[in-house]
Amino acid sequence: MVISQLIGYCSEIFKDKKEMYFFLEEVFQKDISYFYAHPDEIVDTEKYRLLLEYAERRRKNQPFEYILNKACFYGNNFYVDSHVLIPRNDTEILVEKAIAIGKTMESPRILDLACGSGCAGISVAKELAQSKVIMSDISEKCVEIANKNILINKISNCSAVQSDLFNKIEGQFDIIVSNPPYIPLHEYVALDKQVLEYEPKLALLAGEEGTEYYELISADAMKYLKKGGYILYEVGYNQASRVCDILKKYGYTDIKVHKDLHNTDRIVIARSE
Repeated sequence: MVISQLIGYCSEIFKDKKEMYFFLEEVFQKDISYFYAHPDEIVDTEKYRLLLEYAERRRKNQPFEYILNKACFYGNNFYVDSHVLIPRNDTEILVEKAIAIGKTMESPRILDLACGSGCAGISVAKELAQSKVIMSDISEKCVEIANKNILINKISNCSAVQSDLFNKIEGQFDIIVSNPPYIPLHEYVALDKQVLEYEPKLALLAGEEGTEYYELISADAMKYLKKGGYILYEVGYNQASRVCDILKKYGYTDIKVHKDLHNTDRIVIARSE
């Protein structure tokens, strides 16, 4: 098979031309213009088979990121598979706020609670070279993947441990960031089919109201924050006011809400006494 035949065949098996171009470039590691400039070049058989495998997985609605085991977040590349949530753009706001606060400190100690792939904690650690970032997750597989991503991103000021919230966390922190599960049950069952079928339920579902993890974390976080330390949450589209109330209940001060790129309340920041 030559490239011109490959293009013709791919046009039939991929519903979307952008998807076709995306996978061609990923599999063959060449810009799409190369394929049209070399129509008579013979196609590598193994790469062709891999492309067919990807096409079949995509036909079953599997996300790009899980097919390629790769996601880009905050300008960094991360390994992902079905054990971890695919990084969302909204979480970049959480990272930006944590970095901005961290830059006001000399050598901040930072905890990323419920870290998943580690995309948030690692991105913060890369921007704050003098910081020490601890990432934790209840899932052993998540911790394995977070440690893998530490190696991929070549950073030395970040580590990952398995812990059920604060269960195995030691010491105090200047900043705690968390993007915990926050989807209530009634919204979870209505999520996009691709999310329901492939992304980990453990990383999404948070009981009837969607705020149970904010309650659990806020109840204990004060003990792990230095005096005047910061806690930063990513929250669901309609949860900011309830999360603020939870933080007030446990004695946090200077509570502020920040919007995402869609003008939705997305980040809640508070301080310990």
